[in-house]
Amino acid sequence: MRTSAATLILGGLVLATYAPLVVTFPKTLAIPKKLQEAVGKVVVNATTCTVTCGLGYKEETVCEVGPDGVRRKCQVQRVECLTSWVCGMLHFTVLTGTGFELSCLSPDILAMGREAFRFTWRLARGIISTDDEVFRPFRAASHAVRLEPAREYDSGTYRCDVQLLRNLRLVKRLYLGLRVLPPDLVHLRFHQSLTEEQKLVDAGLEVDLGNHSRPRRPPWRRKVAVALGVGVAGGVTGSVLVSLVVYRGLRATHSRASLKT
Repeated sequence: MRTSAATLILGGLVLATYAPLVVTFPKTLAIPKKLQEAVGKVVVNATTCTVTCGLGYKEETVCEVGPDGVRRKCQVQRVECLTSWVCGMLHFTVLTGTGFELSCLSPDILAMGREAFRFTWRLARGIISTDDEVFRPFRAASHAVRLEPAREYDSGTYRCDVQLLRNLRLVKRLYLGLRVLPPDLVHLRFHQSLTEEQKLVDAGLEVDLGNHSRPRRPPWRRKVAVALGVGVAGGVTGSVLVSLVVYRGLRATHSRASLKT
């Protein structure tokens, strides 16, 4: 009896809970007339960002779309885009005594005006690295660092952070690796710095630099070499045969002369 009473009470509670929903829930949802006639602006097309890192721009086509789905009053607008603010590292090698400029200013930033941005520089002197723990503040409030002239002491990695002044949002981080070498240490000439294998490659020969194997010559050169080899071998063989025939002839003549005497 107690179990039956508990079951009846539980069933009554469930019925009391869901009965109002069953009674009041309509079969169709009525949409207000004003909402049915509403017109909204929708982005119907967009281009890719002009840059793969840092602040860039893209063009969006915005149209008014009504209940009928027809596009009206379409306009093309240019908006900012940011795919990634980390832009990797660029490497430079210069000679001491020459002027050089490190810049993190891109054409997209220049289009907005450099006064809209804040540039912060840090330096890891003497090493090429992207480890942020080894960088120290570097005094330069501009978009570029001008070295007049460059010294060996200036070697290292320069990090440039670009922020929007209106909200201090970081939009770009660029590492600039700089090597400053004395003129008497190395000549920055491409052909002189090549190894023997690399010079062969530069001359058009096929060389496996990984296995340090001998250069493979083009097919036509290999054919010529084979033909020359066959010709030389044939010539040598012919000379040997002619020598044997002559030798045997002379020997037979000598034998006949001996018998007559």
